[in-house]
Amino acid sequence: MKNILIINGDLFKTEATEFLINAYAMGAKDGNHRVKTIAIADHLFNFNRQFPHSHTARLETDLEAAWRQILWANHVVLFCPVFATYIPSKVSGFFERLFNQAEHAIHAWTNRTLQGRSARIVSILDERLFEEWSLEKKANFMAIKKDVFKRVHFHPVNTATIGHLHQLDNNYSRKWTAKLHGFGVKAI
Repeated sequence: MKNILIINGDLFKTEATEFLINAYAMGAKDGNHRVKTIAIADHLFNFNRQFPHSHTARLETDLEAAWRQILWANHVVLFCPVFATYIPSKVSGFFERLFNQAEHAIHAWTNRTLQGRSARIVSILDERLFEEWSLEKKANFMAIKKDVFKRVHFHPVNTATIGHLHQLDNNYSRKWTAKLHGFGVKAI
């Protein structure tokens, strides 16, 4: 049994992202895992780091709460829309602020390490980016895997790339809900 934290990185909290998150969460519950969900859009914080080399800035209340939930989790799942090759700055700022603080904490207090946790990134691509990805299979937007999770020693970090869901009741959507349900059961 794992503690799973699902992070909704969709700043608009769209129905399609909620649909995919629910599929994963239902699978996790069917696998007898404990599940918590947070949405980055609901958190109030400054996602622009004011002092690039300073780790001493205190985290806002919402980021402190998110940090405690990440420490609670064995497995973190990020659902993140990616638009025309960029990840929304509030999403990257969320992780940059938290994990820069974490890197400082890891060096200062070795018992606060994030090592031993796993992650999954579910990237939901807009149409243009999905077409490019389908042709080239280049995942330049997956820098979040290396720069966010691997930097603080999450291992393994699995990924899934999904095209835009135009409807929630077509074959493509059903295929992905089945896959995400299976990922949730196994907590991978």
